[in-house]
Amino acid sequence: MKAGVLLGFAPLIAYGVLAGIPGVGVTIALVAATVITVLTGFSDLKKGMILTWASLVLFTGLLIAAVISGNGGILMYTGLLINGTFAVVAIGSILAGAPFTLPYAREMVDRAVWESPVFIRTNVLITGAWGGVFLINLGLNAITFARPGPAGNIAQVLTYIVLAAGIIFTIRYPERVRKKYGRPAS
Repeated sequence: MKAGVLLGFAPLIAYGVLAGIPGVGVTIALVAATVITVLTGFSDLKKGMILTWASLVLFTGLLIAAVISGNGGILMYTGLLINGTFAVVAIGSILAGAPFTLPYAREMVDRAVWESPVFIRTNVLITGAWGGVFLINLGLNAITFARPGPAGNIAQVLTYIVLAAGIIFTIRYPERVRKKYGRPAS
């Protein structure tokens, strides 16, 4: 699973990086995430990709809330809202029988493997891993919120490490399955 699903996380990564820079502000990070969602995900929006639509609705909604509240209120909960929303999207897509990674993976493999149990199971696992990433980061954001200072700072840094682990897994796992089964698995 190459750039497809990973590009879908570009808005989240941009938000996380920009919101963490002193002086940038959450509103600017939300503007960037919203713009990046549209620019990098325009074709995915047209295709109805759930991750891109969730990003657009989430970041646009948070941006509107930021403008209305004047950077107060709900914005202190953005990390919790973002990770909670993406956890629901990931887990919900599995429960609905349509793991959010599946459409991206179908763009990268021959149509003949689309209904393969290995292909579907691989995508359920990758989507589940992302659900886990978002749940872990939800917990880490809760620590950041509840324990400002050193503990919160460590928890915030750990969210980036967990996100990086999800990216590495998403890149490497399909290749491992391909080698094991000798066919496209992502």
